Amino acid sequence: MPSAEASVTDREQLKQQWTRTIFEAQCDGKKIAPPSTSFGELSLEEAYEVQARVAAEHVSVGHRQIDWMVGATSFAILEQMKGILDGPMYGFMTSESVCGQQGEIRRSDYSLGIEAEIGVVLEQSLRGPGITTLDVQHAAGGVVALVELLQTRLEGPGSVPDGTADNSAHGGIVIGSRLASATGFDFIHEGVVIRKNGRAWLSGCGAEALGSPLHVVAWLANELGQRGQAIEAGHLVATGSLTSILTPEVGDVVDISFAHLGAIQLGIVE
Repeated sequence: MPSAEASVTDREQLKQQWTRTIFEAQCDGKKIAPPSTSFGELSLEEAYEVQARVAAEHVSVGHRQIDWMVGATSFAILEQMKGILDGPMYGFMTSESVCGQQGEIRRSDYSLGIEAEIGVVLEQSLRGPGITTLDVQHAAGGVVALVELLQTRLEGPGSVPDGTADNSAHGGIVIGSRLASATGFDFIHEGVVIRKNGRAWLSGCGAEALGSPLHVVAWLANELGQRGQAIEAGHLVATGSLTSILTPEVGDVVDISFAHLGAIQLGIVE
């Protein structure tokens, strides 16, 4: 029977293989086979450890970790992902994630689609466990419109740990130009309408994000707290899609209009 020490060494080697392969794929933009099929399975907890190691690799080459994103927070998304996901998942965003405020994005920048989200900017750090929505209200300083680009580096279907380690399908972020105060902001009822080529296509409101974007931030702070991490002051949290995922094609013009956070227009190019 293999010793416990050998087993720990094997798990560490497996996590190193996952980390190296995913980091290189994120840098090169190349598709890879799911690491679980190439090297062996990891648990979800181990996948989050790999994700954190990949983030550290990005920082080591000069990228700044500036934000967090949470996915699978809307009832519409969970319905689309039924049988695959049963709750939210999170990832990191770096200075390389930001695609500007609006304009053209390439179809190759997202393989899975785009999402309209509410972003919450913290003035104070949040470290779980035990963070409540009231804590988030006190810590939040600003609110901004976001569009997240969903991208996978995985070729073919992978497991939930595969997707989690690959930064929970995060590809990039477009940030709106209007920063509203979080004080008195109606997170639950803030609405969004997505138009494709001038036609209303999707709509939703803040309640779609786990009932409120504030709940999402509290959930994230508590999840990170279990792993010795925190949401630091100044960080932006993308709180998840308010509608189902939109997958526009080359030539489409997409307008994402929020009730009080302004609008973002994107033209899809080759």
